[in-house]
Amino acid sequence: MRYAFVHRNEEKLPFESNSSGVSSVILHDTGIVFTMNVLLLATAFLALVAPPKAPVKVHIDAKNGDVITGESTFKVTVDSTNLVTQVEFYVNDDLRDKATSTPYRFTIDTLNEPEGPAKLRFKAYTSEGETGEATVNVKFYNAMDKGGDFHVQEGRKALQDGKYEKAVTEGRLALKIDSKLNDARLIVARGYLRLNVMDKAQKFAEDAVAADPKSEAALDMLAVINLKRGFTTFDRGAGDKNETLKTIGDAIKSAVENRQKALEARVDAVGTLSDTNLIAYVDAALRAGRYGLAITTLKPAVDKDNRRADLADRLAYAQIREGRYADAYQTLQTQKKYGTQDVYGQATTAVLLAEGGNAQASDDAIKDAILSDADNPIVTTAQAYIALKFVRTRVSNATTLSVNYDDLKGKDNPKAVEARNTLEQILKQLAKDSGQKTEVNYYLCALNNKLENYDTARKYFEQAVLTEPTNYDAYIEQGNKSFSISLRGTHEKDDLTFMYENARTMFNAALVARPSSAAALTGLSLVAIFEGKPDEAIKWGLAAVSAEPTYAAGNIALAAAYTLGASRLTSAAYNMRQQGNKLNTNAERQANELKTREIEVTAGKYTRQAREALNAATKIDKKIEGSQLTAPEPAWRYFNAGGRVPVLPMPTGS
Repeated sequence: MRYAFVHRNEEKLPFESNSSGVSSVILHDTGIVFTMNVLLLATAFLALVAPPKAPVKVHIDAKNGDVITGESTFKVTVDSTNLVTQVEFYVNDDLRDKATSTPYRFTIDTLNEPEGPAKLRFKAYTSEGETGEATVNVKFYNAMDKGGDFHVQEGRKALQDGKYEKAVTEGRLALKIDSKLNDARLIVARGYLRLNVMDKAQKFAEDAVAADPKSEAALDMLAVINLKRGFTTFDRGAGDKNETLKTIGDAIKSAVENRQKALEARVDAVGTLSDTNLIAYVDAALRAGRYGLAITTLKPAVDKDNRRADLADRLAYAQIREGRYADAYQTLQTQKKYGTQDVYGQATTAVLLAEGGNAQASDDAIKDAILSDADNPIVTTAQAYIALKFVRTRVSNATTLSVNYDDLKGKDNPKAVEARNTLEQILKQLAKDSGQKTEVNYYLCALNNKLENYDTARKYFEQAVLTEPTNYDAYIEQGNKSFSISLRGTHEKDDLTFMYENARTMFNAALVARPSSAAALTGLSLVAIFEGKPDEAIKWGLAAVSAEPTYAAGNIALAAAYTLGASRLTSAAYNMRQQGNKLNTNAERQANELKTREIEVTAGKYTRQAREALNAATKIDKKIEGSQLTAPEPAWRYFNAGGRVPVLPMPTGS
């Protein structure tokens, strides 16, 4: 269409042709002339009579009469020939949200809305100015009139049924009614945890702890959430690896600290010790890792009645965790002499006999335990421990115990093949009872690590510490896994650095869980040895020996640390003497020689101290006599095998 604007001062006829043959319409009132092409007029006419544009249809996954409770999300789809540019969401004609791209999802939290009828409207717009909408009439109802306790009970039931979104809704409703209901916060936190909405889970757990700092349930929940967040960070594997390690380390530290607070609260909750609450008091102390307290509490009771297996089992367990194996063995033998030994005592005795090097007696004891209750966790874990530390072929045929240092090297070696088969059989037996027992999951992790099934092992590690965040043996196991991988094949320097740092993170986590753990301190000494840091290695090695003088692996690590220090000092002395020969004056050469000799004296001192530490280890573990264990790799291999300590489930009989 073409418009020609012509100003006319003189009077003209209504229609007039110009020289180009174009008809013009003369508007006398305005003096403006519109010139239009006749052909274009026909085109405009056809456009006016063209069919109307296709309608825009809006669909919503809700229908009239629906009752909406808690938080609800609506999914909208739009049928349109042209591009949809925007979809709007209205509640009772009040614009609440808009979306410009698919999927079109709109969420409403009915806890913030008045209960009763409501109109929900969804309107779509296209690039050509078309619109379409859909409306549903619903009812907001949250049963607020039934009270907070009702919704707490409904939330618990929803958790049990695996309906985690409903659990979150019920917990929030309870809090809406009564903000003091801490159980409701825990329901919401647990629901979000199961839904992997970790930030909200942590918020509600932290609110629960703030409301009741001594709440065992709240502290435990926060511990688990912190661990899950750390593991999730690791799974993503994005970003800086060192930052990821720091995140995991911080998460574990926080989880352990919160769990320890919960366990201490449980001890306090038992009340003053009496004859009626002795078992409950001791069990709370054992769970909290207060083995010394358990020993001093139990010893008089066991001496008073040495027939009671339930008391003797608990005392032996505490003594084992303190590294007092001889005392634990004596406790069980005395109880057996005057009473009847139960399956816990039989299996634990088998472990202690293996530690003492008596293979045949160990086999006899474990056979008795198997006959008593083959599927009991103490029996399966005792078998796993003996197999891990003393990897033997068929146990009943073994006459000697020897610590396995080669990690089943030589897949074609008949003994190695049989040993692997033994571990795999025990692994299958344990897997039947993985459940929520932290010790069982620990052994599933350790056995898979031993068989180099590292991904599977990590899953069991996570389950072990999620079940019990203070399971320091599990962290030590993961630290050793990093060493194991570092010694396989060749690695870039950055990769080795990361592996050592990962091991340090795990050993530090174990130390947070148990500050007096000789194994954790030994692990930290070995990390420094592999990194070539003798001063740091000696510091941690001395701490390990001080924490538990009868721990052979700690003495070996200290010997390796002193050996590394002596080697570095000897090399430094040699270089200094070489440089001294180039000095110009006698005074300079004499001063240099004096410093060189001082370094050599210290190197000699370190060599003697390394020998003393190794001799101490040999007295503790006769099996290593004559072995050369002061180089980094042999020292770690002994730690991973000979340094393994019994991890047994707590006694439960009463």
